[in-house]
Amino acid sequence: MSTGNRFGPQDERDYPIEDKNLTEEQNEHLTASLRKVRDMPGAPPALQDLARELLGGRMELKDVLDSPAGHRALGEGLAPLRDQWRNMSPQERQQVRDYDPDEDPKNAPKRDGRIR
Repeated sequence: MSTGNRFGPQDERDYPIEDKNLTEEQNEHLTASLRKVRDMPGAPPALQDLARELLGGRMELKDVLDSPAGHRALGEGLAPLRDQWRNMSPQERQQVRDYDPDEDPKNAPKRDGRIR
């Protein structure tokens, strides 16, 4: 999954994730998250390529860890999070463990039903 032979943004297909093992809400959340990773300038290129593969329908979610490129991309993408975790105090780690996105006011539905 190198960036040299990828389709350009204008040629790139973008399908919603429809994994039969996930709920509709989980598929929608995963699709939105992958689009953010794909479009995030600071994301590792290998992780952006993985998001493109999944959104382009060229790889299924179940095959990500079986793919050396997918495994490598996840490792590269998670490395900064691992470093952040190591640098957190025990109190900060506990706050992360206790965080419930459903209770966060930022995630409350707008009047039209969309998430902010």
